[in-house]
Amino acid sequence: MNLPIGFKAKLLLALSPLFSSATFAEEDMFTPGFSGALSVNVGASSSQSQGNTDDDNAVTNDLESSGKAISQTAPFILGRLQYSFGDTVIFVGNSEEQIAEAQFQGELGIVHRFNNGLSLTTALFGNVPSADEVWQDPYLTNSERITTEQTVAGVRFAMGLHTPLPITLKYAYAYSEVDSENIGVSQALSDQDSKLLARDSDYHRFGAEAALPLNPSILIAPSLYYTLRDAKGDAKSFDKISAQLSLVLNHQQHHLVTTVRVSKAYFSTANPVFKLKQDDDSKGIFSVYSFSEPLGWRNTQIHIMGGYQSTDSDITFYDSENTFISTGFSYRF
Repeated sequence: MNLPIGFKAKLLLALSPLFSSATFAEEDMFTPGFSGALSVNVGASSSQSQGNTDDDNAVTNDLESSGKAISQTAPFILGRLQYSFGDTVIFVGNSEEQIAEAQFQGELGIVHRFNNGLSLTTALFGNVPSADEVWQDPYLTNSERITTEQTVAGVRFAMGLHTPLPITLKYAYAYSEVDSENIGVSQALSDQDSKLLARDSDYHRFGAEAALPLNPSILIAPSLYYTLRDAKGDAKSFDKISAQLSLVLNHQQHHLVTTVRVSKAYFSTANPVFKLKQDDDSKGIFSVYSFSEPLGWRNTQIHIMGGYQSTDSDITFYDSENTFISTGFSYRF
């Protein structure tokens, strides 16, 4: 689910792209018993966004720029533990299908496989306390902006139709709440205009994905998503349409996955600070190369990931540009 910038943790995960299909899932996740995976990574990114709450971006001189360019390097760990009863799997940690969309929230969920080739996934997710921040008032200029925590929690469902052309239908709901909401206070707005900027929100996301194998080594996966953000403030509410195309290549120990994504967001009403709607266009490309069982080590992978994403908004303040690269080592058990 495309959540606010604050939900994309400071460990630069927002631009982490796809893992190969083997990283967080066994060949058959329904094999009875315990299984799991652990992935240790280090990543570096460059980000230019007013939503970046790094200390170096705390002061902005005006509202006509998209913030300072911030470079960061940090380690991050992904993992999953699951237990299968045969046709039912209970899991905790990260999910492969969420990683494939650069969503890294921890989850607690269940997957059930029906006899008619249908599978259903239900999972609860949320952010880690004290790990997610936004500016109390992002529009404060020439003074140091103060951060506040943002709480995010939700549930998602995925129904897999294992037909000759595999299709997955998805729905997710999330709620986000800003602890200390002072957005626009520095702009001396009227009470009515201030209410238009309130960021507490309900999110609804609907999606459909298909997998089209071209041959045993090549697969393409088109996807289409619709996201509705119903915020307390109409200037923060939007409808978003996203289209995505993934290309998967597998040859012996080599795996390459590349995903291209574009989206368009339509906001409900004008932002009273800028007198414009925050309509925006986003585009991104994410790619990961992985090599299985290096040096003959069973159930292991090394991988290199990279990504680029940009958002062009009708309000320059909300323009952003991000690049990311990382390398890591994964182990399945």
